[in-house]
Amino acid sequence: MWRTTSLITMFAALSLMITASATVIAQSNAAQDQSPPVVGVTSITFSAEIQAVVDGMRDRLAERGFRPGQTVNYIVRDAGADGGEIANVVRDFASQNVHIIVAITTPSIQAALANKNRIPIVAAGLSAMQARDISNQHRRRAVTGISDGDTREDQFSLIDILAPEIRSVAIPVDPERGPIASQIQDLTALARGHDLSIIPLPVSIGQNAVGAEINTLDPELTAILLDRAVLPNAPVEALSAAANIQNLRLFGTDEDSVIRGALAALVIEPHGIGQQLGDLVADVLETPSSAKRPFERARASHLVFNEDGRAVLDVAAIEKALAGRRRSVIDWAEDASPRPRLKPAIPAAPPPLGVVRGITVPIPRSKPPRP
Repeated sequence: MWRTTSLITMFAALSLMITASATVIAQSNAAQDQSPPVVGVTSITFSAEIQAVVDGMRDRLAERGFRPGQTVNYIVRDAGADGGEIANVVRDFASQNVHIIVAITTPSIQAALANKNRIPIVAAGLSAMQARDISNQHRRRAVTGISDGDTREDQFSLIDILAPEIRSVAIPVDPERGPIASQIQDLTALARGHDLSIIPLPVSIGQNAVGAEINTLDPELTAILLDRAVLPNAPVEALSAAANIQNLRLFGTDEDSVIRGALAALVIEPHGIGQQLGDLVADVLETPSSAKRPFERARASHLVFNEDGRAVLDVAAIEKALAGRRRSVIDWAEDASPRPRLKPAIPAAPPPLGVVRGITVPIPRSKPPRP
């Protein structure tokens, strides 16, 4: 009887110990589940531009409720420009059980994809073509991100805001670069969605001149958009001078054009890319399946303008109009964004201005001499 009682007592004590151990393990697991998610951020090296991307990402995550040390933790590491070290960084992230790997620049993205872990990857700093290749080659992988892209849609949206009365947009083209219709084909389709028509404006890069067709444009209904994708080496100073004479508003698609005379441009800026990246990371933290979304195009998010633009643009009204679109209005010559942005390089001395004159469309090409 005593032995039976002892066995019962022993089994009861053992049962209590197992229950207590299970409780401790459950509590430990619960504590781990409640710990903030960890985001591993890496790049092959950290430049000022990449740091601005990281700052923008963290700013946006904080807006979404992910605050460092409270609701999210970060591990930020670069590889010191060492292609072999970046693989070690990714392995370390996996061993530290990060919830997301944010890989910036192509070597970091390739290292993250090469690792066999199943951690979701959010990428940035790659071309649209590279993004398409990754999506096609890694269909089963949880990978998404922000890729470089065309900002033309953003530019037409900007014209809608800055000059809603505009009905046509003149696009400078150089007949020496090939058929004009093919140069403006894509723009024509995009402009149609904004109830705008496209007018080719002949210019000559070689002569640094603007065609006389500019004299026929109605400044009340037409603006000029210098698209660097169409005309990379455009004679900006000549265009600006000719536009001023005709009271036409000249907009650009890049910051250098604004420095050289265009009134304003909506540009892709590192801090803005980071904000867009932060939204994507927050989405993945909240809904892990978001990591399988298609890559997004980097959006032009910062309006830059010069002193001439300040004189003719209602900056306060523009800021109000852009506020709901998460875009910023900044002066290219000053650090006035939420985070100090990189100033543009000082431009080289401009070439002598060309004379505004007629440019035949197309310019006849000279025949080669007979052998």
